[in-house]
Amino acid sequence: MKVTAELIFETSDAESIYWSILPEVKTTDFERSVVDISINESDMALNITASDLVSMRSALNAWLRLVQIAYETRQVTQPFLIKE
Repeated sequence: MKVTAELIFETSDAESIYWSILPEVKTTDFERSVVDISINESDMALNITASDLVSMRSALNAWLRLVQIAYETRQVTQPFLIKE
């Protein structure tokens, strides 16, 4: 049974989050799930396809945590960014 989930994150930090987790998408090899991310103007889409519910739960936990870490890091570092 294939299981799919699409999560949309609406935030002004969508581009930063996208670039932060993109290397994980390209280098992480999950045996039972496939992940794809994309960005628009102010949102990021995270699409997960898994072979079963257990692997979907595992993938959701992992990717939601990565997004959370990227978002929190952006919030902490934003005051220190050099303005051009």
